[in-house]
Amino acid sequence: MKKLFTLLFVAGIAAGAFAKSEGTAVVIRQTETTKVAVAFNEAPQGTVIVKITDAEDRLILRDRINKTEAFAKKYDLKALPQGAYSVVVTDESGVLTSGSFNNFVTEVPTVFSRVAPMGDNKYRLLVSNLDAKDIEVMIYDGDKLIHTEKIDNPQGLHKIYSFDKVSGAGINFKVKTASGFESYVTSL
Repeated sequence: MKKLFTLLFVAGIAAGAFAKSEGTAVVIRQTETTKVAVAFNEAPQGTVIVKITDAEDRLILRDRINKTEAFAKKYDLKALPQGAYSVVVTDESGVLTSGSFNNFVTEVPTVFSRVAPMGDNKYRLLVSNLDAKDIEVMIYDGDKLIHTEKIDNPQGLHKIYSFDKVSGAGINFKVKTASGFESYVTSL
């Protein structure tokens, strides 16, 4: 009987410790009025997806992360209009954590865009057009235009571009809307 109680006591402590560490493995926090950080206190198990949506549940950002160690990543959302946003962090087992925050920006831009290099002359373009108007994407190798395309429904656009030959002068993306918005987006 004493062994049974000891075994149950040890099992209870182990379960409590496991539950505590599982609950704090992923943290979402607003670090500034327009910045949100997602931090993993331990290595994630496989691929992690971070999704940011607005108050109307429109996808603003989707980030796929493959890390084998603890990390933190900040998202700067100053280009987005003032309002309420949700962050959901998932892996293959489901939702790890979620949170909500308010963005306190006074300017109201129409387009949020980002480019990320993927290696082997591949680039991922993310465009979120909250007004849902036509967008033109122009891609430059240095100052030479190498690709242009019009997108009819750019809300939540997530596209990967691959190039056979680049000059080494740097790939730059230009995003332009029918309403007159125009911005260069460079890969970091």
